[in-house]
Amino acid sequence: LTVPYISVVVPVYNAENSIERCVNSITGQKFTDIEILLVDDGSKDGGGILCDKLSQNDNRVRVIHKENAGVAAARNTGMDTATGKWLYFVDSDDWLAEGAVDRICQRVQDNEDTDILMFDAYQNVLEKEQIWEHFSSKKVWSCKEDIWELQRGMLYFPLVREAMKIPLAAPWDKVYRREFLQKNGIAFREQLKVLDDMIFNFEAFGKALKVAYFKDRIYHYRFVPDSITNQYKANRVELDCMVWEHLQEYINEACQQGLWSKQEKEAFLQAYYARIVKSFSICTRLQFFHKKNPEKFWSRMVFVKQIMRSQPYKEAFQKVKLSNMEWKLKVMAFVGRMKWGLGVHLLYLGQRWIGK
Repeated sequence: LTVPYISVVVPVYNAENSIERCVNSITGQKFTDIEILLVDDGSKDGGGILCDKLSQNDNRVRVIHKENAGVAAARNTGMDTATGKWLYFVDSDDWLAEGAVDRICQRVQDNEDTDILMFDAYQNVLEKEQIWEHFSSKKVWSCKEDIWELQRGMLYFPLVREAMKIPLAAPWDKVYRREFLQKNGIAFREQLKVLDDMIFNFEAFGKALKVAYFKDRIYHYRFVPDSITNQYKANRVELDCMVWEHLQEYINEACQQGLWSKQEKEAFLQAYYARIVKSFSICTRLQFFHKKNPEKFWSRMVFVKQIMRSQPYKEAFQKVKLSNMEWKLKVMAFVGRMKWGLGVHLLYLGQRWIGK
């Protein structure tokens, strides 16, 4: 059997209304040396059946049915099954731009010694489309300190010195050399139910020796305000804390190995603190003051103050450098230092009224 050049992994869960468009955008590309792995993560709608039908129409499409275990587990199943030289992840409610695979393959053929290639995309919100652009020009990084800076940008992208416009954490605007991921044991952390893609890229960039960025817009990312990532989560802080624990272990291990200088360690800690403040701010919308939160207002206030006094939030509010933060998060960090619960609510109201 011939080995495909690129394996495209698509986790599928209750995507009956979008999976056909997604798959057709991949199979319709001119470049044909690909395999498409549809990982049905225990869909409860007709998405799994539709995947089987799509595979009958194109022998490059393979379907893996599994019990529901979350998107991280689905992506890992796809990675374990993939045979291509390069790995690319696509979400089932998004689609590829015309000619995307041709452009990806041209870039990877010209950069075979690169571990990770990054690209631009489009963000689609309802009928509006805008460019999803990382940097103003193409770049290559092979100096470890520069790649570490990108790694910190996974946690909080404004810390990258190059003018960055959007976050780095998504997997769908990157292509990975499969041997590089295998050799370094890099996979999605299935125990993490939020920010698992951020942690995957954080760990991948931590091992990468060469990273390249190109201006090709290869992907259409469909932003849905009411999607699962924007829904009420009663335990969002608890889920976030699992991520903070994982990052703390990573930082501690890197320090024990003598991987970073004192200056690098402080830079990573600042990225870690900034991410915690940012996620606390997100929790004001997804948990603390969400309209589906059943708790009375003052009970919410007590909970918010309790979180601000707990670790690692207390440490992050106290130690993050305000000069590193976007202006809205500067204010949130200051309010957190003051442990002013009502101030958190006022900031939440302000974000609502300005459309954030």
